[in-house]
Amino acid sequence: MRPFPVAVLIAASASLAGGAGCQNAKADAHKATASPIETNSTEVAPTPPKPEPTAIEAPKPARHIELQIESVANTMTFDKKALTVATGDEVHLVFKNSATMSTLPHNWVLVKPGREASVAAAGLKLGEPAGYLDVRDKDALVHTPMAKPGETSEVTFTAPDPGTYPYICTVPGHYMMMKGVLTVTP
Repeated sequence: MRPFPVAVLIAASASLAGGAGCQNAKADAHKATASPIETNSTEVAPTPPKPEPTAIEAPKPARHIELQIESVANTMTFDKKALTVATGDEVHLVFKNSATMSTLPHNWVLVKPGREASVAAAGLKLGEPAGYLDVRDKDALVHTPMAKPGETSEVTFTAPDPGTYPYICTVPGHYMMMKGVLTVTP
């Protein structure tokens, strides 16, 4: 038998030793990831605050409200000076003109606060053919058609945002006496 050269033996030994070292390094790495890390610190990472639950109110179902209002005989007044509804209510308003004189047609017009005179003036410019109302006027929120004496007219609308809204008759000279307030509650 021939003896191995010393260089071959040294290379083989180094190779075996290196392979064993790799195996041990792999095992050590596995142990490091498999076992929990121990610390001597008593500090705990802060837990993020839980978000506050948001109270989402379901929208209130719209109520259907029936309102009736009329003029008082041959005067320029409404029989009700105050009406009340809740915002979002579906309002059906019936207006009866109780006058007997043919010279007293009336309407019911809900206007933005403080805009009664301008709405009446805009209606006056358009005259009787337009029912004394400019329907393009954004200050006139809701209106009934003109009602002749003995007639009724009606309108259905959704109650606006909470607040107090004046209502008037826009026939010339009527709005200063023929008025009232619609209060809209939240």
